[in-house]
Amino acid sequence: MSDISKKSIVEALIFAAANPLPQTKLVSIANLDSKAELEKIVESLNEEYEKQGRAFRIKPIAGGFQFFTVKAFAPYLREIFAAKSANRLSRQMLEVLGVIALKQPVTKPVIDKIRGSDSSGQVHSLLEQGLITIKGREKGPGRPFYYGTTLEFLRFFGLEKIEDLPNEQELAGLFADADEARTKLEIREIENETSPKSEDEPE
Repeated sequence: MSDISKKSIVEALIFAAANPLPQTKLVSIANLDSKAELEKIVESLNEEYEKQGRAFRIKPIAGGFQFFTVKAFAPYLREIFAAKSANRLSRQMLEVLGVIALKQPVTKPVIDKIRGSDSSGQVHSLLEQGLITIKGREKGPGRPFYYGTTLEFLRFFGLEKIEDLPNEQELAGLFADADEARTKLEIREIENETSPKSEDEPE
């Protein structure tokens, strides 16, 4: 199998997948020798996209790879998907999410104390959207749940791993404007909705 064939297979797999494909799975399906070879192919693809002036790149996200639209196109995508993603994350939800991201694993009583208000509704909504998950229970009185972020959280904010979280000041800036988070969602959704169809699949 030639290098160009491997490159095409990797490109097709990442493009067709709705969620980030784990690197180990890409290596296996594309019959690559190692993750190092995979990373070299992805780097080569991104160099081609940049030289050709394409509107997308491949990024390492949540332990895998996924196509993302170049940030310069975000304002245009926002015009298309603004209504669809409106109110996806309120400022209060972003505030709770920021506390959980920085302090995880953390219980709701601690979240409430940091925020100075009850966070029940926001925690419930974040659980429903898959951005946080239950990590266990505290052994103390009432045995409150511990909460932490998920792979969906990493995808939503374009992070490869939890260690890539910015510091507290930077995270506050990231969460300061809900529109920024919504734009990232819009970009992701337009990519998922433009996954290729086979020739036999009806329009």
